[in-house]
Amino acid sequence: MGGTIGEPRSLLGRMRWTRHWRRYVRHYLARFDPVRNRRLAGGTPFAISQLLTHPRAKNEAIIRSLCRNAFLGNATSLCSVLGRYKMFVDSEDVGLSASLLMDGYWEMWATEAMARFIKPGMMVADVGANLGYFTLLMGELVGPTGWVHAFEPNPAVAKLLRRSVNMNIGQRRTTVHEVGLSDHEGEAILCVPQGEPKNATFAARHEGGANIPVQLRRLDSLAELERLDFIKIDVEGAEEATWRGMHGILKRGRPLTILLEFTADRYQHASEFVDLVLSYDFSISLLAHDDRLEPLDKQSLLALPRDQDQMLLLRR
Repeated sequence: MGGTIGEPRSLLGRMRWTRHWRRYVRHYLARFDPVRNRRLAGGTPFAISQLLTHPRAKNEAIIRSLCRNAFLGNATSLCSVLGRYKMFVDSEDVGLSASLLMDGYWEMWATEAMARFIKPGMMVADVGANLGYFTLLMGELVGPTGWVHAFEPNPAVAKLLRRSVNMNIGQRRTTVHEVGLSDHEGEAILCVPQGEPKNATFAARHEGGANIPVQLRRLDSLAELERLDFIKIDVEGAEEATWRGMHGILKRGRPLTILLEFTADRYQHASEFVDLVLSYDFSISLLAHDDRLEPLDKQSLLALPRDQDQMLLLRR
């Protein structure tokens, strides 16, 4: 009965089948050829500048082809993200970590926006840093004369974030703050759903998850943050409280760009929150998934689906 399943019995058929099989194997293995992948990326693993100059589909394909990962034990894996950074992730996380392990990128529309608006020398804050995907990108964009402040209250996640910052050369210009941000200082319970730590919240407890006491700070209470040029805020419903805790920074009236996740149903008074944002002279635009910026007024913002996350770009 010899032969492989599907292999022809005639000599000519065997020869054709063998040639076809060898071509398939060469094509498959080429996907893992680092030289080929670097050539596709323009001679380097991946140039961040390509985020603004190449089609998104091409960038995603290159980054995905450069994605590597290794399981380290103790629910921890190491993976390559954006084709250039090494990042520690939680191998039991079925959300963010799973996407980074398989694809090497996350929310490409927000990734591209940061590449567009963060400049060398800036002081920036990553509020709701999680594992540090955006923190690492910020660290490269601000360059040796800038600085990144990353805020992550979950102790287990903050530990992985610190390891990633320390692993990547050139990321030492980052300070990790293991605190949550709010409109007051004190302590709160962070509720972390099982398998989805990126959805941790101060608002509601999750069955089967962990409830962790964490420290809260006001952003404007940190003396080293008197000057900020760019802030990303994604804190699962705590955006309004975080904003109120930024008053000392916002009242200075300096030019500032803020990337803010907004979900109207998560706020007790969404209309008042929008009024508060506008009171500091910010313009509001919706960052669409196709990278378009759509200017919004208060009425059009509140008319968007209230239960869906909207990424807003605020500028003044």
